[in-house]
Amino acid sequence: MNAFLAAAFCAATAVTLEAQTGFWSQHADLGLNYEDGAWDLHVHHHALGEFEPGEAILGVDIAAALRAVPAGTPWSFLGAAGSPVWILPQTHDDNLLFLGLGTEELAAGLFAGDQVTLALKAVNGPGSFALYRTDAFGTPTVFMNSGDGIAAEDAVTLPAGSHSHVNWAFSAPGAYHIDFEGAGTLAEGNVFTSSGPVTYTFQVAAVPEPATLALAALGALSLIWQTRRRHGPSRNVEDAAREEASPPEGTEGARSG
Repeated sequence: MNAFLAAAFCAATAVTLEAQTGFWSQHADLGLNYEDGAWDLHVHHHALGEFEPGEAILGVDIAAALRAVPAGTPWSFLGAAGSPVWILPQTHDDNLLFLGLGTEELAAGLFAGDQVTLALKAVNGPGSFALYRTDAFGTPTVFMNSGDGIAAEDAVTLPAGSHSHVNWAFSAPGAYHIDFEGAGTLAEGNVFTSSGPVTYTFQVAAVPEPATLALAALGALSLIWQTRRRHGPSRNVEDAAREEASPPEGTEGARSG
């Protein structure tokens, strides 16, 4: 199967509704780049290409993502022990969107320390949102948590040219409009720059059912054709496979759990 047909097959899980494409499975990233004096925050789907934040709905399957908050103080940021929480995990699950953080396009030497930050600025939805990682022992490190208010500490530091995965947690079903901001200090002139708030939409709900597989495939092919025209074929399935085979650096910087 060539790259185009493979991408079309993957796209059967992408549902287009009212000019927004919903991604419910496969590998995608919230991407950050800075080029020609401007920030570019986007969604990079490894099979379908790049999308503006307003073009995408990041789906959280209400059945497959459901978990219970573990007991113990380190997990209290998610809510009371035993209460429901919906999580896109940092490890791959065929039934869920595998959503990471990517700065692969960010040029080395552009920012001081070769790093930028992604900060949480606002959460509008039916519950709270948290971003965290777990180590080899299962201990969480919290980067963002709207459950205790949003402050400057709700941010994650990302090295230029990196790609990492985290856990995305939601305390209730429904639609979330979450504002993130990219920021960093340019190496030339020691000038601080930020993107301003950029809104991403997450939907904690049941996966929409296409009318038929044929219609889904047809829509997928059309979507890929439009995406290839808009963004070009520079990122494809083979690129994604190579990235999976060579895991990038992990994230740096965190709030205490």
